[in-house]
Amino acid sequence: MNSGRFFYSRNFVNSFANRLHKKIYTYFFKKFDVEIPDKEGFELLRESAGNDVKQPLPIYISGRNSKIEQFLLNGFMIENGIVPPTHSFGPKTVFFRPLNEFRTMFAALFRPSAIEEKFIESLYIPVDSPEELSIDPIFAEVFRKIRHQEAKIIPVITLWDKNLDKKKRWEWINQTIGRYNFWSTSWELLMFMLKRRKLTLRIGISTTMKLEDSEENFVRKLYGMMNLSKSNVSGAVLKNWLDLKNETLFKMELSTKEEKRSAIAAMRAMSSEYSPLYAETISYFLGKILNARFSRFEYSQNEINELCKICALPAANVLFVPTHKSYFDYLILNYILYKEKVTVPLVAAGDNLNFFPLSPILRKMGAFFIKRKIKNDEFYRKLLSTYLEQIITAGYNIEFFIEGGRSRSGMVRSPRTGMLKMLSDIAKTANRKLYVVPVSITYEKLKEIEDYNKEKQGTKQPESEHFLQKVFALFRANYGPVYIRFSQPIYLNTKFTEETALKIAEVQEKSSVISFSAIFSAVFMGFDSLSIKELVERMEQTVEILHTLPGIETAYALNNLDVNCSKLVGILLKKGDLILKNKNHPENQLFAISRNSISEFSFYKNSAAFAFAPFFCELFRETGLYNFVSEFLETTIMGYYESLYSEQKIEVAALPDWFKTMLHSFFADKFIIFGKILDFIKKPDFFKDKDLNHTAIVSTLLPKISAEIPTATADDIFEMLSFLEKKEVITDGLTRANETIANDFLNKINIIRTNS
Repeated sequence: MNSGRFFYSRNFVNSFANRLHKKIYTYFFKKFDVEIPDKEGFELLRESAGNDVKQPLPIYISGRNSKIEQFLLNGFMIENGIVPPTHSFGPKTVFFRPLNEFRTMFAALFRPSAIEEKFIESLYIPVDSPEELSIDPIFAEVFRKIRHQEAKIIPVITLWDKNLDKKKRWEWINQTIGRYNFWSTSWELLMFMLKRRKLTLRIGISTTMKLEDSEENFVRKLYGMMNLSKSNVSGAVLKNWLDLKNETLFKMELSTKEEKRSAIAAMRAMSSEYSPLYAETISYFLGKILNARFSRFEYSQNEINELCKICALPAANVLFVPTHKSYFDYLILNYILYKEKVTVPLVAAGDNLNFFPLSPILRKMGAFFIKRKIKNDEFYRKLLSTYLEQIITAGYNIEFFIEGGRSRSGMVRSPRTGMLKMLSDIAKTANRKLYVVPVSITYEKLKEIEDYNKEKQGTKQPESEHFLQKVFALFRANYGPVYIRFSQPIYLNTKFTEETALKIAEVQEKSSVISFSAIFSAVFMGFDSLSIKELVERMEQTVEILHTLPGIETAYALNNLDVNCSKLVGILLKKGDLILKNKNHPENQLFAISRNSISEFSFYKNSAAFAFAPFFCELFRETGLYNFVSEFLETTIMGYYESLYSEQKIEVAALPDWFKTMLHSFFADKFIIFGKILDFIKKPDFFKDKDLNHTAIVSTLLPKISAEIPTATADDIFEMLSFLEKKEVITDGLTRANETIANDFLNKINIIRTNS
């Protein structure tokens, strides 16, 4: 058979051949998804159709010799105005040719010249059997014709049910029809018809290369490119959860039975049992629930497109690091990734969530559980590190909260570096590139703040206690919009430093959307009382002032303040969060915050602290307090660094007097809390317990300080203790206070409060 006849029986025409052809494609198109990580490259393919400008030769490579895959790819290309491959080493496609061409094909059996050989404009090459392909005489003939050209290699991957071949319920029939990748076309077609959304066609990132090798080396390169592309796809080629668990135990090389028992027990408690089918089902129904509870999810499609490209990079893993203010953070992020067809990560969860019935659900969705305190447990650290190495080497992405626990103050907490450092060390041995994607999640409303207030009095309940009651309470409430921002990826250097973690926390906070609730709360807390007219005017001016800083993004609701402010004031008045100060003056009603709602208002206000901090610091530019104020806020607010605004001229004289008053009120409670901490640590008997640690100090101080200052949180005290250690006010490993520096700070705090 000459090459002309060979390819003729394997090619599609450039449009749908007949009604049956199109009907089949239309039916199937509803059943499969398409992933295109490199949308810009895809658009170039579309634009090059019919373009006379010489382009690199498109070569589509696939890991499977599948009629269904080739049909879907060609149908998709026809639908999108891209010329299908003119030459193919894929399976025969006789069924999909126009009926009037069958006479030509029949004639070619007796007269080969009846089929005219076409010029090679593009190729489709399955590389599932590279050795056979490299010795194929027709392939050698074709390769000689395209040699020395520039080619664009485009991986095409089909994901069949994400590990469908490993599901036990199919094992009995595999003995008859063979394992996945060896099924007949009829069986593939049956599975495709019966199982909704169980196939994804992925057109990967292209690579341009010059065809200078021998056909054998060329095929090997194609095979390597295909494997690299597969290694970044979740489900189809990644190791399953049991393999990850077993290989972790193997690599530990445990010698004694006791060590093995301990490791097995720890792995049972730790490891994920990720099931793509289960995760997909839960994510689908979870999306229905979340959309019913939240009014909308706002995020940038451009950020999603960039995320898809990062996730598809060869030999790379993405580390999603979201802010942590709610239990919803994990659910919302995974739902958005699922919805946008971004590879969903495995999630590192605290072992406080490892209880029935929550943990079995989370495990199936890709969560693995780690102890919250492992600093002095070398055996557990080694086990966790080995498990993470298996996950990274297999190509999975990972999600974890760098803050540790949820923020109680509304601001991003200072980062915990243990997980990040461990992953950085793993990158050295795993030969993978790790990219950190900071994610900020901002809420207009959170019910959990009520629980945060109870915790101040030492009444924090374990997550397992009254779990179902808490879940029903969370999912009964109606919430407003949620703003999700995916920042530019940060390459995780194998030479890890604490500065990397601080940079991630900084990006998390300063990329956050400033919510309506944040501005509303900041303005209301700045004054004893306000009318709705004053509230609207000051919120409008506040937004304008904040927008003079670079990179500030505010919520859409702040564009319609007249309606939104009146509506919210009415709701909060009925709820009791606001009180009416002058009931006898209906023409000029003044509203104030009730004492019980101060903590909630403070939480929302604090989420915008990073944006207000530069203006507050500037008030002290010409005084001797500037360095103290700026450094204090740099330590306690992750999104504020003085150097970020060093070139940004802020005209203090141009700021309205009421805005300056609001700035002093915004940060006054932080300096008051700081002063209270200094008063306590100066007491002679404060450090009498030599085993004090940060957690113990916070637990001791929080009930005492919050009784006087309702806005005080454990997070505030923790960050301020860090500042005191940094400035050597607390020394000798939390055992002694430097009274001289402490008194100096108290004097500065008094001056700041006097100016306020």
